[in-house]
Amino acid sequence: MHPSFSIFNSQFSIFNYLSMKTINIKPITLILCILVFTGCEIDDRVDDLTGGYKGAFIDKNTGDTICTEYYGAKIKLLDMEYGSYAQPLEYKALPDGTFQNTKIYPSKYKIWADGPFISLDTIYGDIRKFTTMDLMAIPNMSLKIEKVEIRLGIIADITFSYSVNDIGSQSQEIGIVYSTNKFPGQINAVPEGNSGSTFKRIKTVSELQGTFTESFNLETNTSYYFRALGRTSSAGDYWNYSRQVGIKTGNIDLSDIPVEPKTGASSASSAIIQWIFPSVVDKVKISYTDRDGLEISDIFSVNAYSYAANLPLNQSSDIKINLISEDQTGPDKFIRIKTKSLAEQYIPQANQRPANIPFFYDLNMKYSISRAHANIMGPKTGNFDWVNNSMNHEFLDWWDTWLNAPQYLPTCENMEDFTDLEISGGIKSLIDLLPCIKLERLTITQGSQFSPGEVISKDVDLSVLKKLKKLNTITLGANIPLTEEMFRKAGVTIDIVKK
Repeated sequence: MHPSFSIFNSQFSIFNYLSMKTINIKPITLILCILVFTGCEIDDRVDDLTGGYKGAFIDKNTGDTICTEYYGAKIKLLDMEYGSYAQPLEYKALPDGTFQNTKIYPSKYKIWADGPFISLDTIYGDIRKFTTMDLMAIPNMSLKIEKVEIRLGIIADITFSYSVNDIGSQSQEIGIVYSTNKFPGQINAVPEGNSGSTFKRIKTVSELQGTFTESFNLETNTSYYFRALGRTSSAGDYWNYSRQVGIKTGNIDLSDIPVEPKTGASSASSAIIQWIFPSVVDKVKISYTDRDGLEISDIFSVNAYSYAANLPLNQSSDIKINLISEDQTGPDKFIRIKTKSLAEQYIPQANQRPANIPFFYDLNMKYSISRAHANIMGPKTGNFDWVNNSMNHEFLDWWDTWLNAPQYLPTCENMEDFTDLEISGGIKSLIDLLPCIKLERLTITQGSQFSPGEVISKDVDLSVLKKLKKLNTITLGANIPLTEEMFRKAGVTIDIVKK
């Protein structure tokens, strides 16, 4: 544009021109005119994009690349030729901590970063051709996956470490994010157990550094990508990440899982077994020969008690164990169970019994057996006041603790001698009936003497009763939420009587 036609100072300025005309120009029209002529000063480099750069965020402390996530950190460039009038240009960094742009105006720039950093360098330099440059910074938190181990084909044990560089942080979130897609980030992740393709497991810690190992149950024959991640309390939405680690799962391998049971309450004829298995195991199959020479096979959920019943008296029995996962059955493994003599206590006294004995977890079953035992043992021990006493359901606790006379706790023989038994209240498990091999009649009633109004759980495992070979009648009291159909589905075919 010719200089004599500038807006503010010219021989023939627009303002002089307008003053010679009797034209009424509204303010908005004047503004548009000014903008039109001002537009003549636009950047004349519009077709020149020969500058470019590539580089990475580098940890000043470790020399490692500072990893981020999609939309997690930005590189900023301020064109110095425009001075304070310019606005910085922003470009996203890649999740691996690198950045690249092949088309920018050749100029001198101020370059810095915006992201999960507590300090960073600023670069002043020419980018008049394609240039390689790194930005040094100190991340809020440094993270590293130290070790990855695959167990049983599909369980990944991930060991990772973190170190907080922002020492003023009072608490921090750390964890693992993983996906079948590369470079998983928390921005698209959902907590485990939800529907999605990227998952996160995050917890809050107060320590400024530490090492953790987390185990993950994964799908078979699938590729996964893992990254440790962390965020300090002052970081807002910014997270730091470790380098990505990729793994490939295989088929489930049940053969490597050890079979190490904990035996709960055992009697002269039965044993209750507890297991701790990795979550890849869905069920456990137990096979053995009972005291009548019958071959027995039962399948139990790993979340419930397993048991063996009607075993030979005071003997060791070999029990075959097969672990089951989905449609796969593991190889034969064996454990040995030793039954007690008739004279031994069914439940050892408090200071001699293991903590995992199930009997004492079902208080109403304990009360029921205590009441029956008190009515039998009271006269035998000269304690007639226990017979039909309103507190006889606490007979076992009485002898076990207050009088320090554990010899009155029921023996295995006492448990076997029950032929008629009433159980009451909120019973949740029937496994403590397994020693009652002579039981013929079982009555189930609503709680009154103890646990008033409570009734047996409608979800109780009724199949336990199949092990009581002499049981011929079950009587259900009022309000008991069990039906004959429930017993039949559990394989119990004896007479069911309702009061």
